[in-house]
Amino acid sequence: MSSKNLSFKPITIFALIIISLPVTGLAQGAFLKTTQVLDDDPRGYCIDVPGPPANIRLNAPLQVHTCKYGEANEDQHFEWGAPDKMHMPGYDVCLTAGNVREGAQLFVQSCTNAAEQSWVLTPTGLLSPTSRPDLCVTLADERRPAGSPSWISPVYHARAVSLTRCESSAQARQQLRWGPITEQPIRNAKQVGDEMPPELVAAIRQVTEQGIGASGTRPLYEDQPRVYELDEIEVTKNLSYGSHERQHLDIHTDRLRRSDQPMPVIMYFHGGGFIRGDKDGSRNVADYFASLGLVGVNATYRLAPEAKFPDGANDMGAAVAWVQENIAEYGGDPSRVFVIGKSAAAAHAATYAFRPNILEPGMPTPAGIIMVSGTYGADTTNPSEGRLAYFGEDFRRWPQFSTLGNIERVNIPVMFTISELDSASTQASLATIVSEVTQKHGQLPRVVQLVGHNHYSPNPSIGTWDTQLSAAILHFVHSIAESQQRMSAR
Repeated sequence: MSSKNLSFKPITIFALIIISLPVTGLAQGAFLKTTQVLDDDPRGYCIDVPGPPANIRLNAPLQVHTCKYGEANEDQHFEWGAPDKMHMPGYDVCLTAGNVREGAQLFVQSCTNAAEQSWVLTPTGLLSPTSRPDLCVTLADERRPAGSPSWISPVYHARAVSLTRCESSAQARQQLRWGPITEQPIRNAKQVGDEMPPELVAAIRQVTEQGIGASGTRPLYEDQPRVYELDEIEVTKNLSYGSHERQHLDIHTDRLRRSDQPMPVIMYFHGGGFIRGDKDGSRNVADYFASLGLVGVNATYRLAPEAKFPDGANDMGAAVAWVQENIAEYGGDPSRVFVIGKSAAAAHAATYAFRPNILEPGMPTPAGIIMVSGTYGADTTNPSEGRLAYFGEDFRRWPQFSTLGNIERVNIPVMFTISELDSASTQASLATIVSEVTQKHGQLPRVVQLVGHNHYSPNPSIGTWDTQLSAAILHFVHSIAESQQRMSAR
């Protein structure tokens, strides 16, 4: 992940009052955390005892770890034990230097009057042994992914911590402050998030207005920081769900986040105008959902002209059937499989969701379907090359191929998304299908407008600080998954 700052600015006011006040009055202690923002993560790093609270390793060297707001975090709670102790109330131990010399690691041990437990925290946020004010508690340059509970985003990180020389060049890694444990709400992916870096908004609008959205959008995201580390993702590639060479999928799981319970599965199907595209250009989607502790699936399907309507929807259903049968061995819940279709795949998803009578017999139903920037009719006015290849050139048959006007089933939970800068025809198609679904269902389906986005930006945005689409998907998945779990528990 790049360290380029986006919408979060380093904190340069060190708040003498906050640093110098005793924190024994704060319930169960407080965080001893970095003053400046590192890695574009406003949660900061907190001095941390390794291991989760249930399996705490009190004898291990301390580390710094992403501050854990809103969860069990006694392993990061300290208080100032006057006159010179950093006391950890949850375990009745004190911050201890292995030796009062450069390079020494930090530990927690039973509180004594030893020099290794005597500390001073300066008004500028430098934590030093009382006997060696030239040494500071310092975060290491290198970081590593750390275990994170499911659904939390961005992923947690950890760094080693030790005593090194106090130097201005290391200031960002040496300045610490007290932070109340209620200072920030938990940055949990179950909550609404609609952040989009402002420079992206302007750049996407510019390439769209220049008519180069298709080629100019993806490069805009190449330097955007990711909220996960690529090396934490494990991918099982090219699993066949059918006999055709394009009927295959990849399964993405996280090496660090494994739940004891089966987790929801997010399947992504790429766009490409019915005649192009492959899963290799969309691995970030499955990577991101896997990094949250869910199971990500990245799938491809047969293309026109070899594939004809409704082959795309049938491939989607066949892939879902394979996943429901096999995903348990990867930690996925077969009853909570969600499908995302982008652009042309959104059209296939609409056929799959709303027109079961034209699909191959026995097609399974997923827990929910998300359709991103799709068109759902078979308009013969100005047909594209891809639609001609997929629907055929006999325009008399096209009304039979349209989802609009032919909706048969509305019992699968669905969500539609549309980009602010999508074409007028795409937006009109959305309005029409939402109206028809509402009339048949008696209830408006979920509809999300991605402000500032064009047709090509939603896919590469997933896994970056541009969270409009990913947050909407997670809200949908979480609410449907929780509802289904409650119903099955009755």
